Amino acid sequence: MNQHSTTSEADADYVLTQAATSLILAAEALEKASLGTNKAAKPAGPRRGLSRVEAAEYIGVSPTLFDTLVKAKQMPKPVRAMSRVIWDIRALDDAFTELSIEQNENPWN
Repeated sequence: MNQHSTTSEADADYVLTQAATSLILAAEALEKASLGTNKAAKPAGPRRGLSRVEAAEYIGVSPTLFDTLVKAKQMPKPVRAMSRVIWDIRALDDAFTELSIEQNENPWN
């Protein structure tokens, strides 16, 4: 065996080792990502009551802006169900429609 073929074999081994390492790291990252999404999965089925964060997400704003809209009475106040504070999705729909109508009167506001 000459030195050129030994160098080529060493290079090939190095490349294969790097590729295998990359595949292992990618598989581990995918596994972590899938575990993370499974933990955060929302319950199946339609829901009428939403948490503050879900209500804000539902209308497309940050929770902080949502709080401002509630204080300005442009979004409904929550309903209290024992210790839970929830927003009625139908009330959110109505308030959003009203907000849209107000905004359409002057689109530059």
